[in-house]
Amino acid sequence: MKRILFLCTGNSARSQLAEALMRHMCRDSAATIGQFEIMSAGMAPESVDPRVYEVLNYHNINADNLTSTLASSLQNQHFDVVITLCDKANKECALFPDSDALIHWDFKDPKPLSDSQGFYDVFDGLKAKIALFLMLNGDNQSDTIGAVELFKIMSDPLRLRILMLIHDERALSVGDLTKALEVSQPKVSRHLALLRDSGVLHDRREGVWIFYHFPTDLPQWILHTLDTVRNGQPALINQEKIRLSAIKNRKKPQSIN
Repeated sequence: MKRILFLCTGNSARSQLAEALMRHMCRDSAATIGQFEIMSAGMAPESVDPRVYEVLNYHNINADNLTSTLASSLQNQHFDVVITLCDKANKECALFPDSDALIHWDFKDPKPLSDSQGFYDVFDGLKAKIALFLMLNGDNQSDTIGAVELFKIMSDPLRLRILMLIHDERALSVGDLTKALEVSQPKVSRHLALLRDSGVLHDRREGVWIFYHFPTDLPQWILHTLDTVRNGQPALINQEKIRLSAIKNRKKPQSIN
């Protein structure tokens, strides 16, 4: 179980919303239920702002047992991830030097506002951030490669186009890629071997055909990165897809999901 700590200055608004919301979202997700222990703390704790309860009650989220905690009282505990929610807390993350990850989500303090709208806005922003965090850090994770290695792989234009084509088609053979990319088979094979050896692609034989595809246990953060590139640069492989669609009687895999 991963231990998550939300850290803010007063532990009276933003971090309380984050703690209650993430607990709620974890219970609603089969991929994350029982995977996280969530806490919050503040550098100079204050009482929980009543508008926190208003927002949580409006969204039918359990607001019981919310208490303000002094961050320094937790500094001897290990947290897998410490998420700071304001600039001041971000400067104090040295309190938890053994944490596996330190993340900063900067949200404007809603307390100085006279009404509750700022609290609702913070809630909406936190919901989007937490949803992405849970999607990328739930089950089905593996130690395939790190971010540096992935971006090195994607920095090569040919490898990037190979990944984008397989992203669309689910699986492709060396012959299909050679025709779509208009490069030699040995060159395509060299790049496919690198992608396979890194763990980003798997190969599978069906008769005389070998198809390359993404492994089923590819980490969600890698899939999300590939999705972002594909949707952010939709015209990247237009010509390749046209050439691919022009291949007559193209063999397609039968057993790759």
